[in-house]
Amino acid sequence: MFHLIPQLRSLRCPVIIFAGMFILFLCPFSLQAQVNGPGTTGANYEKIGMGARAAGMGEAFTAVADDATAMYWNPAGLVLARGTQFSLTHSEWLQGVTDEYFAFSQNLQRDGAFGGSLQYLGTGTFAGSLEDSQGNYAGVGNNISASSYIGTAAYAQRLGNWFAGDIFRASIVGIEISALGQNVSNVGNSGVAFNIGYIFEAIHRTLFATIVVTDLGSDIQTFAEPLNANLGGSLQLRNFLLKDDQNILALDADGYIDTGFGFKLGDEYRLNFGRNGVALRAGYRAGASLDTVTNLTMGVGLYHKFDDFDAGLDYAYVPYGILGDTHRITLNIIVGGNPIPPRVWAAPMSGNAFVLGPDKMLIKISAKSESPITKWKINILDGSGTLVRTISGKGYPPSRYEWDGKNKDGELVPQGDYSVNVEVTDDEDLTGRAIPAAVNAKWVPKKVPFAYTYGVSGDLLFDSGKPDLLQRGYDAIQQVVTQIRKRFPNSVIQIAGHTDNVKVAPHATFKDNQELSLLRAQSVMAYLIKSGMNPNLLGAVGYGDTKPIAPNDTPENRAKNRRVELVVSGTIEVTADELIGEGQKLMTAKDYKGALTDFLKAVESDSRNAKAYHLAGDCYLILGGKDLAVQAYVKSLKYDPDNKALRDWLTQYAPEALAAPAPSSEVKPDVKGGRTVQDAPPSSAPAAGPTPGMPGMPALP
Repeated sequence: MFHLIPQLRSLRCPVIIFAGMFILFLCPFSLQAQVNGPGTTGANYEKIGMGARAAGMGEAFTAVADDATAMYWNPAGLVLARGTQFSLTHSEWLQGVTDEYFAFSQNLQRDGAFGGSLQYLGTGTFAGSLEDSQGNYAGVGNNISASSYIGTAAYAQRLGNWFAGDIFRASIVGIEISALGQNVSNVGNSGVAFNIGYIFEAIHRTLFATIVVTDLGSDIQTFAEPLNANLGGSLQLRNFLLKDDQNILALDADGYIDTGFGFKLGDEYRLNFGRNGVALRAGYRAGASLDTVTNLTMGVGLYHKFDDFDAGLDYAYVPYGILGDTHRITLNIIVGGNPIPPRVWAAPMSGNAFVLGPDKMLIKISAKSESPITKWKINILDGSGTLVRTISGKGYPPSRYEWDGKNKDGELVPQGDYSVNVEVTDDEDLTGRAIPAAVNAKWVPKKVPFAYTYGVSGDLLFDSGKPDLLQRGYDAIQQVVTQIRKRFPNSVIQIAGHTDNVKVAPHATFKDNQELSLLRAQSVMAYLIKSGMNPNLLGAVGYGDTKPIAPNDTPENRAKNRRVELVVSGTIEVTADELIGEGQKLMTAKDYKGALTDFLKAVESDSRNAKAYHLAGDCYLILGGKDLAVQAYVKSLKYDPDNKALRDWLTQYAPEALAAPAPSSEVKPDVKGGRTVQDAPPSSAPAAGPTPGMPGMPALP
């Protein structure tokens, strides 16, 4: 109950509505001066309440009417009756009188609702009596009978579908027209009546206030119909005592022009068990009708959801003191109209890939619901379907959610594919789920410098002692340039010319080998510019015979030194796995400091990479940094907890490290010495490398 207080405080109902309700409610009492109490109105069978559910609640139903019997109690309630509904009621009334009632309703959602009903009351046949001219009893006469009927049609509409504003969205109106007639001992009479209903939904699906005016119509046998004004209210609470239960407390206040004021109090408690449900009802009625007899009522209902429809059976017991007891039984059928779950959409706003660490993934979210959304949840799952993180809240979901790439522990997740799953739940406990938004989280590639040399034989490019590029050299240069463009687009290329140590001829146009090598490099550069390469990325240099690659002692070696080299340099993005691969090559070549540098760069690129930590630890051991090796191994074990061999190694050689929290520092080599120093903390990734103490790996000194 307490959670309703803020909503109650926030209600702002226009005074004109309640003023109008109050005036309508007083109308019957202003007319009461024209009648003489009970028995002074006609067609009193109109007062017999229809439906066992309402009867079991003491007929306090005008602010509850959410089924087909709203045709009797409050035509505005047709909007609250879901789907297509049929209701059939049999009543065992006083003194053997029976009453049959059929109603149907059709919900049109935004277009409102309509319905119709038929009611027939019959007394059966009984012996008539005769009287003499003085009015005295004169014996048994012919058999006589009495009956009555009512046929109705109604339409209801939520005003918010016609007019803007909260007050109209909370307002429902309904109007009903009835054709009624009666036949007593072959004497028939008929008439027309109107019912008008209004519902104010103060708190959606929870708090209702109503006003209903019934039996506004023509006289029957010179008697006015039993005009009535009713004010009602109901409080409907879900999950009242148990999950999936509902309790409805309702109060009606009546004002009839013949019997005056009365009130009705009712309660319905319903429990749901999967497809089945049971309802218990009780009510209390008090007023001037029936000589101020007060009545306690009781009822029960059973329900079941079939595949294609819902069915319910209600019973009500309503005693009338010395007049006897009455019984009502109602069969209800509901076809379709099941509540529609909320609809929700989620999608990445700018591509489905982002870089872990510097970037964040922005997800756009939108939701629509026929009922107010009460809570939302965002689940982030990895590629295997394992839950990585959950974010939730009350009310409507945010229009945008920004995922920082971290899991529930605040650590960056491993790179890979993830799905962002958004779900919302409305106040009917219906949940809608969006199609998962697929995202790809990746670690930022590490930028590292590179320099690659492509050599071409000078004898292919130039005649002996000449700087001009030969025609056959074009194809050789073009093959090299094609490889460079493919692997290193937009990289700087330095063209270096080299010669052997043979002195230049006296009649040559250049003074020495250095000048010859420069002219040859410039010839190649001119060709590359002519073929479309950016001159700003090209340079030429001549080294002459200063950088031989072979001794100048044989014709074959001198041919090797006559060459042109294209040196490509710049920075390139490499992944953690590529850095690990390069580091492992350096380890094979016993360059442990270089390998360690690559492994630490891999950690910077992918800070959850267990294999990178593991291999860095191996290098530390070889370089003599035991403490730093243990730290690296502990980090590796954190991200690869199933590595039993590594755990056993730590248990044997560094048991205190397993007892302590995982280290929060990243380590880098001291380039001056072969030792290592501590630096900043790493953070997250999967996989494992070789294990210390295993074959091929150094054991702890």
